[in-house]
Amino acid sequence: MDLRNPGTVDWSALLPERRAIEIESLPWETFLDASGRDLGVRFKWIVDPALGKNCMLLHLPPNHRAPGHWHRSDSLYLVIRGELTIEGEPSIGAGEVRWVRGGFAYGPEGAGPEGCEFYYFSLGPYGQHDPDRDPSPLGRWDD
Repeated sequence: MDLRNPGTVDWSALLPERRAIEIESLPWETFLDASGRDLGVRFKWIVDPALGKNCMLLHLPPNHRAPGHWHRSDSLYLVIRGELTIEGEPSIGAGEVRWVRGGFAYGPEGAGPEGCEFYYFSLGPYGQHDPDRDPSPLGRWDD
């Protein structure tokens, strides 16, 4: 599943002017990497990125690693289970929040030995970029 495609959720029915969202009832979707492989990452759309915002619940399997990347907008990560790991940063555990300024590329992110679940909030338009192909305007973790 391409994270820019909202997939199976009918957002026009789900999000009128305001509404409580039952996260448990939302479907888990499978994230496929750039070569179409299933690496065990699952996600639920909470807010449709076509609305100019992005919120999702992600599940990373134990010891998962994703390549370094950056986002155009500031991002918040709220860990609810397990441990989120990012190269060069302290681990983030359940109940902790991580903030990243848009335009800064950060090192491989992943999960600890028990996996990880977290909410990801993009505070503006969503986009994920490879810093090796699309240089980040604010630099990168390994410079």
